[in-house]
Amino acid sequence: MEVLSAATLLVAACLLAAPQSSAQTGPLHAYHATKLSMDCKTCHVPAQTGSVTLARPAHRQCVTCHAMAFRIANNPKICQECHVTSKPESAADLLPYPRFKGQRPLLTEFSHARHVDTLGRLDSRTGFRADCSHCHKLAAQGKEAGLPRHPECAACHSRPAIRPQLSSASTTRDCRGCHAPEEIEKPFTKAPPGVWSNIEFSHEVHLRAKSQDCLTCHRAVPTSATRATLGMLSKPAMLDCVAGHEASRRLGAQFQMSNCALCHRDGVEGALPANHNSNARPASHNAGFRIQHREQAAARDAKCFACHTSVSPNADTGNQCVSCHQVTRPASHTARWRDDIHGRYAALDRVACATCHTADYCSRCHNELPRTHVPLALFKNGAHARPAKLNQRACLTCHTFESSCGSCPRRN
Repeated sequence: MEVLSAATLLVAACLLAAPQSSAQTGPLHAYHATKLSMDCKTCHVPAQTGSVTLARPAHRQCVTCHAMAFRIANNPKICQECHVTSKPESAADLLPYPRFKGQRPLLTEFSHARHVDTLGRLDSRTGFRADCSHCHKLAAQGKEAGLPRHPECAACHSRPAIRPQLSSASTTRDCRGCHAPEEIEKPFTKAPPGVWSNIEFSHEVHLRAKSQDCLTCHRAVPTSATRATLGMLSKPAMLDCVAGHEASRRLGAQFQMSNCALCHRDGVEGALPANHNSNARPASHNAGFRIQHREQAAARDAKCFACHTSVSPNADTGNQCVSCHQVTRPASHTARWRDDIHGRYAALDRVACATCHTADYCSRCHNELPRTHVPLALFKNGAHARPAKLNQRACLTCHTFESSCGSCPRRN
């Protein structure tokens, strides 16, 4: 029996299982890569010898399996897998490749946390973060920050010790380190993340502005371990814009949030929405929020700085609370707080007190004579009895029973 070569077996498998139409079999990648288990490099070949940039599959790749379809009157079902018409005359009528190009990212899995420079070093030529500017090049007159392509990734992933390996000879195992062809052919059921409808925006203008950095708006990126938690591919919260345009008094009136034409191309009119105004209290700030906001304010993505100018946008989780509470006195600290109330709260939750007060704050204060003890002679000679009966625990903040009550000659 004649032994068939591996190439012949591959062609035979493709011909036997070749799809009759795209309607019957579904997307190209899901069929060829999953059902037929074909290697990615069968269709994706380097644009040039040794290049990591892969060209769109051409007729010569398709003919490997579909030779008969090309030789006999150009089977229209095969043509329509890639072309808009059944009788294409040029490459001008090619369908988008991949099928939903521009509607969803090709990258299926990525961890910014493993790629960002922990030292946050800057590119001397641009003044931007070197790790951001290496992968994301400004495009379209600086309005958009492009996504990295194979040449940018190959700067590191072409090295033998780094996986997945990226080279002109990469196989399916390497490709699937970043891509899942079955996923990229599924259309979005809603607007793609990062797409801003009718919005005028320029990355270059913002990056050139003083004190602006990629992380000013995309703070979640350095800690994002998966695309699911990646903040970069979603629109920054409106409060991020308010913090720069509304809260910054150094900007002129034309750059304030009240100038709708600054961002909106479709001529929006009417009252300024609440989330566009730093003077409008957010819906979350109800009566109980001022007392019970600790967890929200300590969250990594807290937006306190948008309205509270004492909080730095780049402050870490702990310092966000400190920078605000060292300036703004909590609502609980009323006129009666120091003399009558704070002891009970401190006994229940000393951690909350430590947000602003140091460990020796209590001892430094209580080593001074309380105002209730003045004049001291009168207080010692009987005026202290009634307050002690009402709240003996307050007395024991400084006194012990043995050293004060027990040693009193009047008691004995």
